[in-house]
Amino acid sequence: MPAICAGEKAAPLRDCQILLVEDEALVAMDLAYELEKAGAEVTFASTLAEALAIANSNDPPHSAAVLDINLRGEEVYPAAERLAATGVPFLFCTGHGKLEDVAPRFPDAPVLNKPIIGRQLVCALAALLP
Repeated sequence: MPAICAGEKAAPLRDCQILLVEDEALVAMDLAYELEKAGAEVTFASTLAEALAIANSNDPPHSAAVLDINLRGEEVYPAAERLAATGVPFLFCTGHGKLEDVAPRFPDAPVLNKPIIGRQLVCALAALLP
């Protein structure tokens, strides 16, 4: 269990490159702050097209990803499928996504409901890492 999840202070995401796909700028900034505070480097995408381009290039190689389900009316699932195909673990976050669509497609992917508490996000991501 990562130290932060056990109540200790640490940087459980140190040296991790996290892809953050979020279309709301303030939410993205808040989540990025929490990830960086936990030691991660963050790459941003705010649209499905950007997320797909980053996932397809895998440059930089990502340790994990945080995916908002609804991106300006488009669902993030094509990017999730690409990440899954390349072995990049991910979790979904949503404020109003169709949760019933997630389980059949991605039964192992955690889903966090917004608003997301920083520690909750960090612990969920850390649990995905080897």
